[in-house]
Amino acid sequence: MSLKEYKKHGYLIINQILTNDEVELIRNDLDLEFDRNKKEVLFINEFKNEKLIKKLLNIYKNHILVSVKEELEQKSKTKITVLPNFLVQKNYHVDLRQFHGWHRDCGGELRYEYCNNILAKENYFFSKIGLYLQENTDYGGSIDIIKSSHKNFTKFKILLRKIKSIPLKIIMLIHKNFRKIYNFIPEKFFMFFLNAKRLYPDIGSAVIFDSRIVHRGSPISKIKLSEIKYKKGSYQAITPESVTKYSIYCHFGSADGMDSYLFDRSKRKGDFISMSNNEIKSWIEQIEFISKYDQGLANQINLIFNPIKIKYQKPAL
Repeated sequence: MSLKEYKKHGYLIINQILTNDEVELIRNDLDLEFDRNKKEVLFINEFKNEKLIKKLLNIYKNHILVSVKEELEQKSKTKITVLPNFLVQKNYHVDLRQFHGWHRDCGGELRYEYCNNILAKENYFFSKIGLYLQENTDYGGSIDIIKSSHKNFTKFKILLRKIKSIPLKIIMLIHKNFRKIYNFIPEKFFMFFLNAKRLYPDIGSAVIFDSRIVHRGSPISKIKLSEIKYKKGSYQAITPESVTKYSIYCHFGSADGMDSYLFDRSKRKGDFISMSNNEIKSWIEQIEFISKYDQGLANQINLIFNPIKIKYQKPAL
């Protein structure tokens, strides 16, 4: 049933991977790590608390998540595993006054025929797992999605996908050219116009979402933005401590999906960890780091990653 739901909706909610007590303990540990690092995003190999590292890695051994993974593999007939980058974000929020936030994770891949052929495959599977340690409120906390926007990637349906994308293009134009009007109109209107949906997973639940689906981190509502400040040059919001947001992310997919992802990265120039050598280096560093704590997980990742790594890794000069 999981694959059927995932293909239909473009996402799958797996409720309460973590208990409330586990969430509280992890949040306390994360508070200390982020206070020490003074960053908005931490990769798993930047953590110093070994107990916290083990807790984060053990999430991917959760019996519910493992059973979903096995069902997805069986029904899609392709090997699937969690993949780097493994990271945690603290108070990472889009400021609606500056950016609407909507995007596809595979957006860069759409420029290349090679990637489009993979994205259109019936058994394509590449996604993110997002684990959210708070409810989704006026201060954000999970994600918004545009319904069915993960569909229509075959050559015969590209036109249909572009037609269905017209409402989003209109919103983007309004946001770009008529910012005051955009900021004045309630976000609920835009959500309705886009056929969008805000997800409300329970605290400690995971959301698996297709890299092709148009989504965004649920933004801080317009009625609360006047209370919020953002750190200069970043997406990190300074919020009341009671609504601190923590999101845990990693990729989750097959070799084909990863191939398309890294093909796009291999064509980019100068973006943050986006040039293929930097991306692959980051993945290798994380896998080596993970192997110190969970060799089985590292082996599982390498089974899919190693053949693709050889294809895209540039030789050192």
